[in-house]
Amino acid sequence: MLKRYRWLVATSAVAVVSVVAVPSGASAYKRWKARDARTKMANFLHDARAGEHSPEVLSELAASRAEAEPEEGEAEGDDPLRRQIAARMMWGVPTAEVLEHRSRVAHAEAKRWARMLPRPPAAWDWLKAPAATNKAVVSGLSWVNLGPTNANFQYNGTLYNEVDSGRVSGIAVHPADPQVVYLSTSGGGLWKTFNFGVAAPTWHPVSESLGNLAIGALDLDPSHPDTLYVGTGDFVDTPGGHVVKTEDGGATWSAPVRLTGQYPAGSGGRAVKALRIRAVKADPANASIVLAGTDVGLFRSTDGGASFTLVDLPNSAAPQRPENVWNIAHTGAVDGVSRWVISGVYACDAASLPPDPSVGQVANVDCTSGNPGDIWTSTDAGATWSSRRAAGTLPSTAVGRITLAAGTPSGAVPPVTVVYAQLGNQDEYNGPAGAGYWRSPDSGNSWTAINGTLANRTNSSTDCTTVNVNSAQAWYNAALAVDPANNNNVLAGGMLCGLRTTNGLAASPTWENVAHWLPSGGGASVTGGTLDYVHADWQQARIVRTGTGYVAMAGTDGGLYVSTNLFSGTPTQVVWNGQNRGIVTHLSYSVASGDPATGNPYLAYTGLQDNGTRFRDPAAGAASTTFNQVIGGDGFGATAARDTASGSTIYWASVNGSRRFCVPTAANSFCNSGTAWTTRNASTVVGCTGGDAQPFLIRYAAATASPSVNTVLTLTDYGVHRISGTSTTWQAISPCLTGFTRLISTSANHDGVYGVAMSGGRFYVTSNCQGTTTACTWTRSSILGFDVNGNGSITLDEQVSYTTQVAFPPTTPAGRNLGDVYVAASAAPQALDGLTVVPDALGHLFITQDRGATWAPLHGNGTGADLPNVGINAVKYDPSDLTNNTLYVGTELGVYRTTDGGQTWHRFGNGLPLVSVTDMFISRTGAMMRVGTYGRGLWEIYPSATAEKGVSGNGDWNRDQQLDFEDLAAAASRLGTDPSTTARPYYDWNTDMTGAVNGTDSADLTELLNRIGGRP
Repeated sequence: MLKRYRWLVATSAVAVVSVVAVPSGASAYKRWKARDARTKMANFLHDARAGEHSPEVLSELAASRAEAEPEEGEAEGDDPLRRQIAARMMWGVPTAEVLEHRSRVAHAEAKRWARMLPRPPAAWDWLKAPAATNKAVVSGLSWVNLGPTNANFQYNGTLYNEVDSGRVSGIAVHPADPQVVYLSTSGGGLWKTFNFGVAAPTWHPVSESLGNLAIGALDLDPSHPDTLYVGTGDFVDTPGGHVVKTEDGGATWSAPVRLTGQYPAGSGGRAVKALRIRAVKADPANASIVLAGTDVGLFRSTDGGASFTLVDLPNSAAPQRPENVWNIAHTGAVDGVSRWVISGVYACDAASLPPDPSVGQVANVDCTSGNPGDIWTSTDAGATWSSRRAAGTLPSTAVGRITLAAGTPSGAVPPVTVVYAQLGNQDEYNGPAGAGYWRSPDSGNSWTAINGTLANRTNSSTDCTTVNVNSAQAWYNAALAVDPANNNNVLAGGMLCGLRTTNGLAASPTWENVAHWLPSGGGASVTGGTLDYVHADWQQARIVRTGTGYVAMAGTDGGLYVSTNLFSGTPTQVVWNGQNRGIVTHLSYSVASGDPATGNPYLAYTGLQDNGTRFRDPAAGAASTTFNQVIGGDGFGATAARDTASGSTIYWASVNGSRRFCVPTAANSFCNSGTAWTTRNASTVVGCTGGDAQPFLIRYAAATASPSVNTVLTLTDYGVHRISGTSTTWQAISPCLTGFTRLISTSANHDGVYGVAMSGGRFYVTSNCQGTTTACTWTRSSILGFDVNGNGSITLDEQVSYTTQVAFPPTTPAGRNLGDVYVAASAAPQALDGLTVVPDALGHLFITQDRGATWAPLHGNGTGADLPNVGINAVKYDPSDLTNNTLYVGTELGVYRTTDGGQTWHRFGNGLPLVSVTDMFISRTGAMMRVGTYGRGLWEIYPSATAEKGVSGNGDWNRDQQLDFEDLAAAASRLGTDPSTTARPYYDWNTDMTGAVNGTDSADLTELLNRIGGRP
């Protein structure tokens, strides 16, 4: 089964390689080792320059990530802790100042390119003249979302028929119309449906221009159901720290409000800025009051979210100390004044902040008591609070993260509300395991342990064998809900399973497994049959009463699942239905693509966080947004290579530190299955100081310019490796490189020209690696940066790190040698000093003319058409432009293009949200581009009107989720347009609903007329 347990146990010590000055005595040694381990992990996860440590430290961390590979046919498990480490090593840890800067840039870009973003335009604005600032935009180019929107099957050790989407962070249901449901996600923003309850609801994205689609929390104001609040900043991945409000159901949004404050002197006096919002609650009794629970404490608004004030929560120890907040639950109101209960964890001392949830705290080392989780109550609408730990009303169990769920307040005065708590042990040394359940009969004032008994263990040796379903990832996955009509009915979710109890008010409740992450693998068998499927890693749970009964909802790393018979029948009769078709919120790390020039333009697949490797169903051709899961676990790298001599294609993918490949044949469904993928890992480079190792986040690059061999490149921690065709071994084509490898790039026009992004802000480049030679000469660059101030020196705040990719020009400039000139990108949150937000004058894109000895900026000439100053994940030259003037970059806010060699830049294409682009593919002729995004799946664009038709539009031109006269007028005005149209009104993908070519014609108009009055 899953190997992640073994790794989590092994890395609780974070690979302490050498032991010095060990204190005497076993208990002393435990404390010393635990402190040393936690310090290393904490420093790594919190350090803004964590990815830029010395090679020795990185080697140690890499060694700690080593994990046994699953045996053939075994299920793959995702691993959020390893994923978090890898992400921070690759992209850094943004500070609050970085997030403030990024928010300002995103807001400016949203205004600057408003007409190009997927937001509802003003009525009839297609007849208006284009804005002056957008006249240079190449018009008529529309991005098409490829999905994944659907799956015919999934494979993870075994085959099963399910459809998953991205990680859910919040669920909100309209109180008067349960068909209207909102879903917030960790990277794909906010989604809305008007027909919840049908087998496959139609979902619509309603937050495309926010600039940060990582939503950490969501709530709907029950007194004004079109008013919603979202808190940006996922609790473990992309940070944020803003609250944004909509008063019209997501059609328009307020300016983001930053959550900042200062603790009083008695609690350390520390100024704090939230990065991750874990809970948002609108007061049902007073629309002016909004509460927000964050990684740095509780914030309260008394003006409907226009501003927030930090609320200092009392602790059980002196002196007072800062705290974070995990959950907020409403427990009724008295005379119009709400009562609340919240949970959180406080820091070890007044000078510190609470640790990252994945780090934990060690009893008697970091804190005198360890696991300082607490529960607070308020009877004055959240203005003041009381600590239940200080009051002595909590059980003695040491806990960290606490997940709360409140029942319906009673009719008594004051109201009495039953509240349940799901517990996680945050003691890092003992492992972040589940710690049971508590129950409060009196609105959170007093608590009793109710662990009870598990009535139906699974037949697996590891899955769901105790009531602690949050298990070894209690810091990461937890979900709890109470039936609003019956306080006995409780739903709990965790890492691999879901539980229910129907006698939660009993002194010792009986819990039963009612869902499993992989029933087809055989581990879901319990007495009476097999449990139904719900994706692993539960994040949210809701139970909603309707006029016809109830709906139980589970929000997981794989999307939303609902049950209408959760509390009736036996556990094996409980049915869960996925509601994920059409929700494109997948966190994509890569995009692998075919090419029109090689005859396979419809081939596309990607590696997805939490959702494996998804392969575009080959049967449906250009119209397909169906992607089947062919490998489970965390999917990362993906590339499609082609042997120009034999014509054969080889597909490469990676999962959790392992490389896979597949050669398509009719016998293996052309790789559209899970059984045809073979493991082939690269050997480590010999002689590296501290030893080479396999990265967790494995990436690839295809050498498309190779004339006769099907060449793919990959990286180990310190080396570059190449494989041709289906060779049994990878070739090491580099020595041990200084620094830590990040991404590998190849020239699309020149064989044997490769570049490697490295830690420390440097690159390695070779230009003599043609054919099958391994005698390649590698040149190490200087650190990215230049003398911004012109004072004759380059200081740390004039340099950047967190390198991402290089791009080689199609033509070698006159007077230069092959490989001398290349463009380099960075995703750095801060300058190399680790403190300064990267200045606009420095930027994130650079060019060298001397193989990296010196650098010059390439973000624009300062005339108002510069690149937005945010991180860049991908950079590519257009291989068809032999003048070297056309470059594309994939930024944290979308795709930008220059056609004058970097002097000016413009947002490229219509309809792409403000979303982080993680990977980019450009066809050999420049006629097709595909990108992977971190939260909105895969997208493609066809600059040529003669190119193959992309996905058909849905007719909803103004993106208001209703097919009406405005859509009809837009389509009618665009009759005869195609992507080459250069006069207004321009071609728009959404009006091109049918047909085999790119263009809006009478058939599209007829199709729209047939659908008028409905939803798209």
